[in-house]
Amino acid sequence: MASNPEAEAEPVDPSEFDDLPSTDIETELCIHFGMAGSFPLRLADLFFANDGLHIVEYSYITPMFGLGAKKHRREAKAMQSVYDVHGLDEVLLQGDSVYWYNYDAIDRVVLSRGGSFSRPKLTVYPAAESAVSHAYRLHELDDADALASSLHDIAADRSFEVRVESGARFRPRENVRRFFR
Repeated sequence: MASNPEAEAEPVDPSEFDDLPSTDIETELCIHFGMAGSFPLRLADLFFANDGLHIVEYSYITPMFGLGAKKHRREAKAMQSVYDVHGLDEVLLQGDSVYWYNYDAIDRVVLSRGGSFSRPKLTVYPAAESAVSHAYRLHELDDADALASSLHDIAADRSFEVRVESGARFRPRENVRRFFR
């Protein structure tokens, strides 16, 4: 009998995992299903938490076999399920690359609303001059204004700045520098 990749998994009761160790990191805002534009494409979730910003890159996608086969959607949905059932601790363990920034180590976060032909983009700029920024196109953002408001609320008590810009926000030099990190 052939398996159906689109079949739904059986529901899991999160209370079954209450006895597992936990870091007790509290997530204030989860930005799900971002995609970095360098090759290979990388899926990422960003977690603004009580201890800083966690960026978790968790899957590598190639344009022909990944995007064409909708692997990016399956992978993003699977990681969302991991977060929903097990929380941030398991997402941090499952990620291929994890970046953590204390809020004092972030200079600014820029949300570009996107344009007619582009998706919104979130870019995190570390405070260190030599550090490389992290930029992700957001694939499941329904309300840029709500995200901007949430980011401003998080930044209100912290040392980083939030900027909201209109348009696609293409910066060739910055994109090339990020590509070669």
